[in-house]
Order: sequence, then C-alpha cells, then structure tokens
Amino acid sequence: MKPAGRDGSGVLRRARKLVGPVLVLLVAVFLVRALVSSWDEVRDYRWSFDFSFLTLSVGLMFLYYAQQWGGWRLVMRSFGDPLSRSESVAIWFATILGRYVPGSVAMVAGRVVMCQRRGIPARDTLASIVYENALILISALVVTAASVPFWPDFEYRPYALLLVVLAPVGLAMIHPKVFRRAANFALKKTNREPLEKTLSFGRVLALLAYYVGGWVLLGLAFACLTASVAPVEFSLPEVALLIGGYAFAWEVGFLSLVTPSGLGVKEAVLALVLSLVLPVPAVVAVVVLSRLWQTLVELACAGAVWAFFKGTQALRNR
Repeated sequence: MKPAGRDGSGVLRRARKLVGPVLVLLVAVFLVRALVSSWDEVRDYRWSFDFSFLTLSVGLMFLYYAQQWGGWRLVMRSFGDPLSRSESVAIWFATILGRYVPGSVAMVAGRVVMCQRRGIPARDTLASIVYENALILISALVVTAASVPFWPDFEYRPYALLLVVLAPVGLAMIHPKVFRRAANFALKKTNREPLEKTLSFGRVLALLAYYVGGWVLLGLAFACLTASVAPVEFSLPEVALLIGGYAFAWEVGFLSLVTPSGLGVKEAVLALVLSLVLPVPAVVAVVVLSRLWQTLVELACAGAVWAFFKGTQALRNR
C-alpha cells in the first residue's frame, strides 16, 4: 500500500498537467463564442490586410530576438565566462524553444548542459538565467506602469497596477546581497557549490534599461502586426496601449506557470486589452495571429541558427 502523501503528490502532478490544456481549451471556447455571438459584426466588418505592416512587424521581431540574445550575452560577459559570440548565439537560439515546455525546464536544462560543455559551471549558467528572466519580467512591469495612464477605462486596471507593485520587489530580490543569499541557499539544498559571481546593482539597473528597450521594440512589432489586419492610428495613447497591453498580457502568462510560454492565458488577457480599442472581429484576428506570429518567428530564428552552424561544421569537416 502506497503512503497517502505520495498518492496526494501524484494527484497534484496529474492535476497540474491538466490545468494547461484546460486553460487553452477555455480560451479557444471564449474566442469561438465571441465570433459566434458577434457573427453579424464579423460578416459586415471591412476586412483588410496590409502586407507592408506585416513585413515590418516580422523584421522588428527578428531584431527583438537578436536584442534578447544580446542581453543574455551581456549578463554572461559580466560573469567573465568565456563564450565567443558564435557560441552564445548557438546556445541561446538553440534553447529558446524549450520555453514551450511548462516551467521552461527544457530551456534551462539545455542551456546548462551546453554551457557545461564549454567549461562554464552550472551555477553560473543558472544565475544568468535567473537574472535574464528577472530582468525581462521587471522591465515588462516598468513598461506596463508607464503605459497604464494612457489606457481607456479598463475594469482590470487594479490588477495591472497590482503587478506594477512587483517591480520594486523584483529589483530588491536581485540586489547583489539578497540575490547571493537566496541563490546560495537554493544551491546548498541541491548539493551544489555556492555562487561566486553576482552582478553589481549598477550593472543590474543598466541591464534593466536595456530590457525596457526590448519591450518597446517588441511592442512596436506587435503594433505593426495589429495594423496589418486592423486600423491603428499610431497616436501616443494607442501605441502606449498596444505596447503596455502586450507586456501586461505576457506578464500574466509568464506568472501563470501552468501553460507552456503562457499559451492561452496570455491570449485571454490580450483579448481583454485589445477590446478597449478594437472591434470583436479584429480582436480575435489579432489574438490568433499574434501567437502564430511569435511561434513562427522563433522557429525561423532557431532553424536559421541551426542551419548556419550545421553548414559551418560541415565545411570544417571537409
């Protein structure tokens, strides 16, 4: 007879596996219901497609991913780890698709293993991933905070402002003294050596500004994607809503933890934000297109890097 505790933990693990698919299914039902309930509006909506905005959006997305790789490279260089530019490109782009596994376990494990093969201790790689994700999250909170005053009346505004409060908490958590103690406690529990390197707080603030720029770049890419299927005036309030709203939706999806890459949760929040300025047909089109857009660009980035280094290796072996 198995101990009750083990049975309970097994049930909990199975329940967590079901939560993600259920949430995705609920979002799909929500989108279908929105289409059905407003079918007359969908039928009468003046659909248009602007290929130039779509092309610009994809171009900005490629720049965004290059910028995000640059952020991780800056963190690793701050640690003094000996990765060349080509090695860091190969590692970062080869592992970004691991984020589609709940909890991003595959991304973390893949990056740790690939860095270990180049002589970098696992503790340094883990620390760089923590810094990277913390900076992405905190910068998203900063961008949301800056954009909320431009949003129209939004019934979930208090929740957006509540998330904003997490920004100073996050900054405090990655202060060198706090971060070192927390990291060493976790490393000790997993029988790993203590952390030897941390970033100075000045360096953290400089990287935070860098990642804020990344969110602005991604938000502009999303604004162009929206403009490819819906009318966008590109006024300051509308652009602020699209940039900050996308960051807000990403935050909620990231913090949900139960779905791969925030799948479903992010789309539901994004639909709520877009409904402030767009009609239902355009909201549904943009929400569905945005997930496809992000996934295809990530696949293209990873595939291009893999093909390049595979080709380079083949040339060397001749």
